[in-house]
Amino acid sequence: MRLKITYGAKTETVSVLEQNLLAILQPSHFAQPFCDTSLELERAAQAAIRFLAGSNRVLVLLNDYTRPTPNQEILFHLEPELRNYETKYLICLGTHRPAKENELQSIIGAQIYHRIRDRIIQHDYRDPSRHFIFGKTGFGTTVELNRELLWAERLITINSIEPHYFAGYTGGRKCFVPGSASQKTITQNHNLLLHPASAPFSLKNNPVHEDMTEAAKMVSVPVFSIQMVLNYRHQLVSVHYGDLFSSFEKGCEIAFQVYACPIQQQADIILSVLQPPYSINFYQSQRAVEFALKALKPNGIQITVSCCTDGIGNDDFVQVLQSCKEPAELLVTGPPATLGWHKAARLAKIMQRAQLYTVMPGVNDDIIKSVFMHPFHSIQSALDSAFAQLGSNATLYIIPDAGALVPVIQPGSDLNPI
Repeated sequence: MRLKITYGAKTETVSVLEQNLLAILQPSHFAQPFCDTSLELERAAQAAIRFLAGSNRVLVLLNDYTRPTPNQEILFHLEPELRNYETKYLICLGTHRPAKENELQSIIGAQIYHRIRDRIIQHDYRDPSRHFIFGKTGFGTTVELNRELLWAERLITINSIEPHYFAGYTGGRKCFVPGSASQKTITQNHNLLLHPASAPFSLKNNPVHEDMTEAAKMVSVPVFSIQMVLNYRHQLVSVHYGDLFSSFEKGCEIAFQVYACPIQQQADIILSVLQPPYSINFYQSQRAVEFALKALKPNGIQITVSCCTDGIGNDDFVQVLQSCKEPAELLVTGPPATLGWHKAARLAKIMQRAQLYTVMPGVNDDIIKSVFMHPFHSIQSALDSAFAQLGSNATLYIIPDAGALVPVIQPGSDLNPI
């Protein structure tokens, strides 16, 4: 079989034997976009304006450039009304780099951006002067959040909900931790991620999620939440708004139906292809490995294809892995107070049962090798190497949009969840 695979601006034709290919896993077609997206967003915006009654200072919390959240679409309806208030806009970057001007225009919309640019704040997790201690969670996490939360009389949070590889889902409480949290808070929270329940779609008994939720509840300023779910084409299929926690829970139910892909059989090899915005850098590309894990046999090979137009991204996890002679060291020493350990440790754990191949034009081969992965310059060469190692009868899944799909084990199958 000859298949065309597109990633970024590049298309590559690969050849695979039909008997090796178990399936090309596709995102769910369950989720159809709203017939009238504008009407749904207008309703959410009007409910938000009613919530603001009696206040003066409003802080709007927005996702950054690594999420496909249609901020500009909801702001089209909301921003004209927000001119009646003293309004600021906080880009919840977490540990991500500051957004460039063209990215800010993409996040907010060019016309609105030029109107509000002097009121946009980009969160800086490294600057202690920007944070205030709100308390400590039952997990021992010191909650230090952006001081702008104290300035505001009302908060509006705008999120999209997708699967997240250790918090269960994005959205909701994540605009506070990690979105507007300090380095210390993010490190302590993320160091909980080796728990078995810290996985995609997992909220029950997930310590990362529960810790984030505790932190969010420490914010005493009234919050109006707008939670959106998109399909694999980034079309709006669900809007829930009002209370931060109930709107998040309702959105998660829809997100599972959108992103989950039932399987009954694991494969020896998985080829995961990331599309924008998830392919922006090496840091974000880990989701392809994590999302595909349940579909991969023990001792299998995971091939991640990502253009990584922005290079490595936050390189803390790279530095942590480079400091080891072998990945298993990280699982023995336990979590230090070092940002980046969490991603490095997750990868180290995966490397105990799988080999990680990459096709990442934006990342130097030496960097890939230094973190115990195997770089290739084409998809075909990666596939050829995988079959040469695992044998001509090895089985294969291809996931053309790996950021929009998470394989889940079909109820009644004889597979054990990993």
